[in-house]
Amino acid sequence: MRFKRSDVPGMLIAVLGPVALMFLLLESYQLWDHHGTPILGILSANLAIVGGLVGGFWRFVRARDVVIGLALALALSVIGVLILQQVGEDGTAAATLLKVVAVMLFLALNVVVVQQFLVHGLNPILVRREERRAALLEEQA
Repeated sequence: MRFKRSDVPGMLIAVLGPVALMFLLLESYQLWDHHGTPILGILSANLAIVGGLVGGFWRFVRARDVVIGLALALALSVIGVLILQQVGEDGTAAATLLKVVAVMLFLALNVVVVQQFLVHGLNPILVRREERRAALLEEQA
């Protein structure tokens, strides 16, 4: 597989995405003082694997504007929750609603990425395989 210019965003996602998510997890759960415990290694390894997979399959995502829009909306809702926590309004209905919206945006982002991979990545491979099999059967008949 050769790298193309369109793979650069995927490479950036694979490199910067896990770092940003690790920072978000460390900050949100206040895990900064867990030096020497396996929790940081486990978290970073899992995030790096997910970031690498998303970066590797980024070439199959065609609706990039939808993915970027959902990611921006998710980031804004997370920032909104963090601001409400800093102000002391964490238990309000607005904060709870913002958290629910963030979860829904995260789920939508996952669904869009997986759907794009299946439609543009896996389906063409299966179609080509079926065409080769049909051509072989025609040839033998």
